Amino acid sequence: MVRTIRKLSLIALAATLLAGVAPSPAGADGPAAARALDVPVQSTAEAGNPLVEGWYADPDVAVYDNRFWIFPTTSRRYAEQTFMDAFSSTDMVTWTKHSKVLDIADVSWAKYALWAPAPVFRDGKYYLYFAANDIQNDSEHGGIGVAVADRPEGPYKDAIGGPLISRFHNGAQPIDQDVFIDDDGQAYMYYGGWGHANVVKLNPDMTSLDTFPDGSIYKEITPENYVEGSFMFKRGGSYYMMWSEGGWTGPDYSVSYAMSDSPTGPFKKIDKVLAQDSAVARGSGHNSVVNVPGTDIWYIVYHRRPLSETDGNHRALAYDRIHFNKDGTIRPVTMEVKDNFDDGNAVGWRTYGGAGWTPERGAYSALSSSGGLALQDTNFSDLIYEADVTLRPSRSASGLAFRVSRPGTGTEHFHGYYADLTAEGLVLGKATGDERTPLATARLAGAVGKTHRVRIEAVGPSLKVYVDDMAEPKISTTDSAFASGANGLHTTPLPPKAGAAAAPGKPSARFDNVSIRSNVFSFEASDAPNQFIRHAWSRGRVDPDVTPHADMQWKVVPGLADPSAASLESVNFPGTFLRQRDGEVWIDTRTDDADFREDATWRRVPGLSDRTLASFESYSAPGSYLWHRGALLYSERVSAADRPDATFRPW
Repeated sequence: MVRTIRKLSLIALAATLLAGVAPSPAGADGPAAARALDVPVQSTAEAGNPLVEGWYADPDVAVYDNRFWIFPTTSRRYAEQTFMDAFSSTDMVTWTKHSKVLDIADVSWAKYALWAPAPVFRDGKYYLYFAANDIQNDSEHGGIGVAVADRPEGPYKDAIGGPLISRFHNGAQPIDQDVFIDDDGQAYMYYGGWGHANVVKLNPDMTSLDTFPDGSIYKEITPENYVEGSFMFKRGGSYYMMWSEGGWTGPDYSVSYAMSDSPTGPFKKIDKVLAQDSAVARGSGHNSVVNVPGTDIWYIVYHRRPLSETDGNHRALAYDRIHFNKDGTIRPVTMEVKDNFDDGNAVGWRTYGGAGWTPERGAYSALSSSGGLALQDTNFSDLIYEADVTLRPSRSASGLAFRVSRPGTGTEHFHGYYADLTAEGLVLGKATGDERTPLATARLAGAVGKTHRVRIEAVGPSLKVYVDDMAEPKISTTDSAFASGANGLHTTPLPPKAGAAAAPGKPSARFDNVSIRSNVFSFEASDAPNQFIRHAWSRGRVDPDVTPHADMQWKVVPGLADPSAASLESVNFPGTFLRQRDGEVWIDTRTDDADFREDATWRRVPGLSDRTLASFESYSAPGSYLWHRGALLYSERVSAADRPDATFRPW
């Protein structure tokens, strides 16, 4: 079977199969026949990363009896790592905590440093592999053990009375194990720290080691830059080995991968797939992967450290979407920042002031009549930030705050920008401590009592605010007071009318569907899945399997000829822009002449064939659109039949 214990049944999603190689069917070794689970297709944890409250690391995943399980390390000091919790969910949104599924009280030889649980089901039993004691040499007692239970939530008990692997073989510290069962039923364990990785074969009893055909037990498979955290999965006949490299508390901790046609390698590093993001989180690593069976939908589950946390053990669980190129290679993963509050909590948000922030009914509400902030622990400079805002009382003002620093305990103290809805309309302003300075305003019909989609585009000093209509900004201005900072939600009640003070406990505003990202995008052709706008030899193209990945990444910046429009700057070649030249599309180095600026400026409009997507109208040739004919990009008028060729999905 192909990672049966890591697969999520979702028959209802069969109609949404992505182009690519679907995984092999699950084997008959699972804990129960799977039924359809009501799990949405997500780009990330749409209800917010971190997934759960508390400090956890090294997550591994399984699906038992139609329930999705995460087994992590309890991220504390070594001496306090004496038990393991688990979390389960039927929808990947709402999570139930299962405390102390494994405890050292049930493992006579384990003392501390209980690490990296690896779950697997076989022959009616649930197994949980773990490392304990962090042994430093062969004279110390500890290593990799295995516990067993009759239920996925345990309690798990030591299965063999001692470590399964207790010594260093091929230089590999016996930690960070992962178990994989192949199509033929053979179980393998991948493990190793201290820069060395081994693979061993497990016997059918899952508690003893088998030998390879050459008589060996421990086969070294260390790929380039391997440090720890090995993980194996299979897709379309290819074996993918993933691992963490760099220092777990340092700035270089990340996840890389290799591919092979054999479960024992050789494994040659292909690329880094998950790295730290100075705008989102640090310490991203030690991952696992889950696949939605019957589809080509995959997620990477990992731990990361919030930006403001300095304690190395302050690690949190997260997941994001994995996308594959047509040749099977993995595109680098983006750590996305979203929260639709459907999980009924506000994990990851920090509140300031007296607004009484409360998650309720799938949204986040400011409940009292006083103002305040709720911030994500992020640090974006150039950004695109969207959220739904519903203003309740007519005397309040609420909206989005961005590039925020120095938030205070008072209701109004922070430094940064805000875009608020008021009874009169929209105001964009900046805050300097307790002082407010409006930068621009705009009228907005029905500002109170109606949900509005608010979008901020901040690129350098250019600040744009869109409301509902995402084609034309309501406000477009410039200000350079704040270059970067956190992002969040803001509420400031206006002075109440005499005798009409807002009643405490009633919402002054509700917020939903928060999405924060940088201004770097990839654009997938709507009619050619997995094919993206890129450049090659200066020509604009639409191609699959783009290498390097940065050739298909574009910074969306204010239009060179009109700041209210947009220009697309190459990430791989800064200072070069996508431009039209006599109907053809090229990437050229910026010049200061007016013709270049106009030819490299595009008006983003709703997608011609799908208004939820995007199309780009030429600024210098109105009525002409960026579109592809085969693999090449052009800027021409398009017929109704060609509209899908001129529509793109931003990633």
